[in-house]
Amino acid sequence: MRFPLLTLFLIVILTASICGCTGPSPAPVRTTTTTAAPTTPAGSGNWTFVVFGDSPDPAANTTTGVSPNLSPIAKAVAAEKPDLALYIGDLINGGDLTNASPMQNNFTGQFGNWEKAVSPIYNYTSGTGIPLYVIRGNHEDGIDRINAALLDAYRTTVASGMPANGPPGEEKLTYSFAHKGAKFILNDDYIEHNGKKETVNQSWVDGQLTQDTRPFMFVLGHSPAYLVDNDTEDIPYSLPTRPAERDTFWNSMVNNNVSAYFCGHAHLYVRAESQGLTQIVVGNGGAPMQGFDPALVNPVLTLEYPLSPISQNDQKVGYLLITVHEDSGTFDGVQKVLNPVTGAWEVGDTFTLKAR
Repeated sequence: MRFPLLTLFLIVILTASICGCTGPSPAPVRTTTTTAAPTTPAGSGNWTFVVFGDSPDPAANTTTGVSPNLSPIAKAVAAEKPDLALYIGDLINGGDLTNASPMQNNFTGQFGNWEKAVSPIYNYTSGTGIPLYVIRGNHEDGIDRINAALLDAYRTTVASGMPANGPPGEEKLTYSFAHKGAKFILNDDYIEHNGKKETVNQSWVDGQLTQDTRPFMFVLGHSPAYLVDNDTEDIPYSLPTRPAERDTFWNSMVNNNVSAYFCGHAHLYVRAESQGLTQIVVGNGGAPMQGFDPALVNPVLTLEYPLSPISQNDQKVGYLLITVHEDSGTFDGVQKVLNPVTGAWEVGDTFTLKAR
């Protein structure tokens, strides 16, 4: 039987389609398999955070419990548009006031005034803004200085939104969190740890330093590990007055590659280094300023800034802006200080450090 040419052509085309031999097919779409996060996550790009602290009102008869300098600092911090901000204690005067002050025992009111002052950064009423992480200072300890009412007021106001992943009994006081390629560990220096009055919950810190490690590890506390002045106040809870505990804490940070230790308490700004780890005191958030004398810095520290004495009258309030460079494994610091005469923000200390 003979097929017409058109019929024969249609049969050939149909046969080729069925066997898949018409020509090359499109390349398959590449799919990405999602895996668990690595032990040491590495990010990319640059991002920033701000560290500041110590803002009780210098006026003994304060009507707010908060320094008038905190509000302009908060506005400047918000203008930096950081990923997050960290406050290292001494928010308010607390009970450290004379009877002449109407705020002496109004702890909730003082914390409310602090929240209002920092609202350019984070609005506690609406729950919006730049994430703001806070730890207590000795003005909020509520143990030896005043009573439990101060601690209760702190827990129900500023601390209510803090992470609750700290040790039992220290939830929202001591805690940690991660952001991109960095981990932040924040220690409450004013609570009984491990059943006794220690400044650092060392077992918890050790666990945090070895779990979920990241290229950038930052530790924060209110008390300096090494004195940069002659202050021996708050002896029961001061790291410098408890050298054995302090050395264990410092060595644990050194051995676990902490990038920097941020603290306050001293009302000034000082950057120094020991065993490759930098301690940065950022306590110039508006509290009564104090002069700086390099001769008073603990000799264990290698002083890096400032190198010359600064009188009390020449000290300036401010904050520290950190830029993290994920790709190069470095971070830059720029200290911003407020000129009291011109009202302009000026640059003080600048530095670049490597993630350890």
